[in-house]
Amino acid sequence: SKESNTFLMSGYLGSIGFAFPAALGAWAAVGHERPVLAVAGDGGFAQYLGELTTAVKYGMAIKLILLNNDELGKISKEQRASELDVWKTSLHNPNFAEYARSCGALGIRVTEADQLVDAMQQAFEHDGPAVVEILTDVQLI
Repeated sequence: SKESNTFLMSGYLGSIGFAFPAALGAWAAVGHERPVLAVAGDGGFAQYLGELTTAVKYGMAIKLILLNNDELGKISKEQRASELDVWKTSLHNPNFAEYARSCGALGIRVTEADQLVDAMQQAFEHDGPAVVEILTDVQLI
């Protein structure tokens, strides 16, 4: 039925980078019937950020919520949970919203919580791919 398979998840196999490529596939399957939303971290999206141009080229109206904490947050969290030093997980990121715009997508950067509702509304009203980059605190995720 159309209600099945409404959520894709990579599981727990250390699969950083799954969200956006999975969204491309989901859009190919159902993108003309219902919205496709992906939630990714900065490290994961950075592995496949070139695919944003594919989404633009083919008019794939994927909405990406990008949590940017300048760190491979899941790995850092696992290191902290194991009482290890956080090692080699910091990132030097571009401004992903500017990158999205340079690719021809909508790019919105959220720096304050009160900007989030408007940013989400703009993204879902946009007829094409959109990236909502949310600057986050690595300690909160």
